[in-house]
Amino acid sequence: MKLVINYWYRFGAAALVCLGIVLAVRRPAFSEVQWLLVFNLMALLAHQVEEYQFPGGAPLIINRIVYDERELTDRYPGNSLSICLVNTSAWVIYGISIFLPNIYWFGLGVMMFSLFQILGHLVEMNLKLKVWYNPGLVTTLFLFLPIGWRYIALVSTRHLVSGWDWVFGVLTLVACIGITIVAPVQSLKNKHTPYIISPWQVRRFHQVTAFASLSKKKKGGH
Repeated sequence: MKLVINYWYRFGAAALVCLGIVLAVRRPAFSEVQWLLVFNLMALLAHQVEEYQFPGGAPLIINRIVYDERELTDRYPGNSLSICLVNTSAWVIYGISIFLPNIYWFGLGVMMFSLFQILGHLVEMNLKLKVWYNPGLVTTLFLFLPIGWRYIALVSTRHLVSGWDWVFGVLTLVACIGITIVAPVQSLKNKHTPYIISPWQVRRFHQVTAFASLSKKKKGGH
């Protein structure tokens, strides 16, 4: 269990590779909508690898930026257990969307959940950390954004969604945020938790923010 809690993102990376191989070999007869939902899941797995492995450091960013914690950033409010649940619960939701491709409001909600990453990675994290890059930014811009845009354009131009689908899509987005982010973190937050974020992630956070610092760039230009 401890192995999964600490290294779930590596299992996700393995799943991404296996999924890519299976799809390339079997070439299932998916509709374009379903393919986009599959690609969205693959983008999620790649996104998590960028956040937690290459380059990593995302857990501290989440605690500092999303929850404005300054002292116990390696354990509060997010810790290694809640972070594992946050991310692996998203696997389930994205997977369900693939098997329900004709439930367009659900697909919309999941895609909007992916596009919601733009607000965090491109705007909030960069502004608050004063950096030009943070772990997860590349996959957000080059995977989540084009996939989500294509899905929304496709279901809109083919008139597959109505106004109510958009309403339920937004509600699905809110539910995704509540179920996969708010609930695990808030229910498991504990300043004395044994599930401390690894020192490796702490080092990666400092390395990435030092490398991408905008203030350093400005000083170098004077």
